[in-house]
Amino acid sequence: MEESNKGVIVDIFGSEYIIKGDGNSEYTKEVAGYVDLKMREISAVTANVSSLKLAILTALNMADEVYRLRKEKEIKDNLDIKVDALVKVLEGQGF
Repeated sequence: MEESNKGVIVDIFGSEYIIKGDGNSEYTKEVAGYVDLKMREISAVTANVSSLKLAILTALNMADEVYRLRKEKEIKDNLDIKVDALVKVLEGQGF
C-alpha cells in the first residue's frame, strides 16, 4: 500500500484500489486492511463463491458489527443517563 498524487493505493483481497479523499492516509490504509482481513476470514469459511458474493457477505458481516456496536453504545448511553440521575439524587441527599 502506497500513496500517489491521486490518492492512497491499497490492496484488498488481491486487487489494488486508489482511494481518494481528504482523510488521513494511514487511517485509510488501516481501514482497507481491515476490509481485506474480513474478506479473507469469510473466504476461508465459505465454499467457492464469486468475488461479488464474497464482498456482499463481508459487507453484511461488517454491517452487523456496526449495528451491534451502535446498540451497545445506545444501552451504555442510557445507563450513563440513569447513573447520572442517581448520582444527582444521592448528592441531593447529602451523600
